[in-house]
Amino acid sequence: MLLTALCFMWAGMVLGISFLGTPVKFTAPSVTLPIGLDVGRHVFAMFNKVEVGWAIVICGLMIYSRVGRAVWLPLSEVVGIVALQTWWLLPLLDARVTMILAGQTPPRAAHHIIYVVLELLKMIGLLAAGTACLWALKRLTPITP
Repeated sequence: MLLTALCFMWAGMVLGISFLGTPVKFTAPSVTLPIGLDVGRHVFAMFNKVEVGWAIVICGLMIYSRVGRAVWLPLSEVVGIVALQTWWLLPLLDARVTMILAGQTPPRAAHHIIYVVLELLKMIGLLAAGTACLWALKRLTPITP
């Protein structure tokens, strides 16, 4: 049950932070690009720390509960995405924000689009794993009238 709850809570956080809060922040007329980028950098740095912690917990829960392939595969994808974002993509995006805040223009790159695609894949993986966990719980729980 804990693994199920964690999957759905994490998916909700990805939806709220990456797909709702971040785009809305840039539509507010009082938020300048430098302020929006700086706030976003801090939000995603903190969220990444939370995600690393949750990935560690998920790995432990997968081992402890001996989940099946329907849970193992999407959660392995999620953990891999978090690792890729932590050690490769977020440092690149942070460097770009630092350049912009310093008044420089970084060269064009697809890093932001890659990040959005990975966030979408992460959310799909979490929802798939959470749904598979629900099905597993349904099979384990006797239904009584």
